[in-house]
Amino acid sequence: MTCSAPIAFNINFDSLAENYGFPKDFSDPSFLGVCDRIMNLAQRYDVKLSLYVIGRDLENPEAFARVRELAQEGHEVGNHSWSHPLNLGALTSESIDEEIRRSHDLILKCIGTPPVGFSAPGWSTSRGVVSALIDLDYVYDTSLFPSFYYYPMVAKVAFNCLRDPARFWKALHRNDYLYPFTCTIGPHFVDRHFRKVNATQRHHRLLIFPLPTRNRFSPACWHTIGFIFGWEYAKNLVFWMLNHKDGFYYLLHPADFFGAEECDSSFNHFEERMNVSLSEKLRRAEEMFDLITASGRPVVTMGELAEYYYRRTANITCFDSENKAQ
Repeated sequence: MTCSAPIAFNINFDSLAENYGFPKDFSDPSFLGVCDRIMNLAQRYDVKLSLYVIGRDLENPEAFARVRELAQEGHEVGNHSWSHPLNLGALTSESIDEEIRRSHDLILKCIGTPPVGFSAPGWSTSRGVVSALIDLDYVYDTSLFPSFYYYPMVAKVAFNCLRDPARFWKALHRNDYLYPFTCTIGPHFVDRHFRKVNATQRHHRLLIFPLPTRNRFSPACWHTIGFIFGWEYAKNLVFWMLNHKDGFYYLLHPADFFGAEECDSSFNHFEERMNVSLSEKLRRAEEMFDLITASGRPVVTMGELAEYYYRRTANITCFDSENKAQ
């Protein structure tokens, strides 16, 4: 089987400022040199990226200006919550609404158009998250982890946070522990109660792009698995995805472009792979961009991928006035 549907490159923009606790007057390299590395790669391969930013980062004028510049260059800017709580889906409905709306409003102020896509911190989703996104007319969401490898993923994230008890318990406090048993593996539409609905339902529904996986028993496919399972395994999995998977996107983080030698030892680091050198990380990112772009599948933003999926499955546009008026 050969798949020719569009694909996308996503960056969940987990900043160093968030990792360090948003220190005052911090000049965040995530939006400076690290972002330059990401954009150099995008320019080299002539692709546009989908970047999901933390709203609180945009209070920093340097980050605000850089994100606006990226949007003007044609990259998509999505919402990654206001403060990146690892227990987003387990918060009260009021807190979820505030996390999403507050970030939404500042992104709108920054780039001049409302974001249409969302990615929850640590894939911590719930009915409350979906409901809040539908209320704000979001087109799609990438917050669902559909594989049983969800459980070791949550355990590893929590383990990485052991030095910060509050962060550790947030990583474990979730409302989606049963979702790998019940969720749909591929792209699908849901209503505000997270129930799967027909694609032609024109109102009060959201397109879900789960993290790509072969099946419930396979590791989900994103860049970090190369550091965990090895790069030959990661390349073979991506190759399978490129040939078989509809709704495929490849997820990276700024940590994939930030080397161990650049870490500030005065702060705790909670990300996976922070002991890997910059040269190794850049080499691995280039290898995966080579593999993915060589597939011949068109590379689009996630918003464009959602548009493709709406048209193909429901014969409508997700941006028309009768559907999502944005």
